[in-house]
Amino acid sequence: MAKKDNAEKIIDAMSIAYSDPEVKKDSHMHEVLFHAAKQITSGHDYRPVCVRLRREISFFSVRNNLTTPESLNNLYDLIQTVHITSRIHIPF
Repeated sequence: MAKKDNAEKIIDAMSIAYSDPEVKKDSHMHEVLFHAAKQITSGHDYRPVCVRLRREISFFSVRNNLTTPESLNNLYDLIQTVHITSRIHIPF
């Protein structure tokens, strides 16, 4: 998977989650998704943004008694997959 493809897939999944009525009820999560998409579309590396998104989705789940909409679960799973397959290589 290319870096650009990963970013596009993440943006698509964020868009679906952003439009989800259950996510819209939580203004903080809605805002987090908006700012994350804005960062990625303006050229920031998607990987650090994904780290924050994973954390925020976990917090969302805790705030909602471990109930998470399918759109956020799908985003979380995608982030997990992309994060594992695209580690930052630091040459020694």
